[in-house]
Amino acid sequence: SSGINAEWPLRPGKEDLMTEYNRRTEESERSNILRTKAMRDRDAGIGMRIYHYAVIRIRFPDGLYLQGTFSAHDTVESIFKFVEGSLRHPVQFSLITPGCPPLPRDKSLLKAAGLVPTGVLNLSTEHRSEFTLLSDELVCKIESL
Repeated sequence: SSGINAEWPLRPGKEDLMTEYNRRTEESERSNILRTKAMRDRDAGIGMRIYHYAVIRIRFPDGLYLQGTFSAHDTVESIFKFVEGSLRHPVQFSLITPGCPPLPRDKSLLKAAGLVPTGVLNLSTEHRSEFTLLSDELVCKIESL
């Protein structure tokens, strides 16, 4: 006998043993904490939906809504570009989630910003006009809800 188990030809390394030890320790600590069924299901991944798209509605100061469908992997920056492409003329604006500070214009994912599967944003701008900020092409496509 050479001392090598035929069923386990590779012995686990130090990193493998530490990873397994840490996993079991964390599992043991988690089992000692009182947790609700929802908390246990969340950790197990049960009931967690995987969304591929996000529907975002942007409310303009005049009460009109602009709606777009984005990939769940798109960034917040893509919403800003979408709005800019829909404006009649360039305007400085910010997008605000109700009850939260303005969204930073960055590369964070829509999911991280809490905008998946749906989100409503308010467009805020210093520009005041009696006409809508939306382009003429979009104004022609307005549908009543």
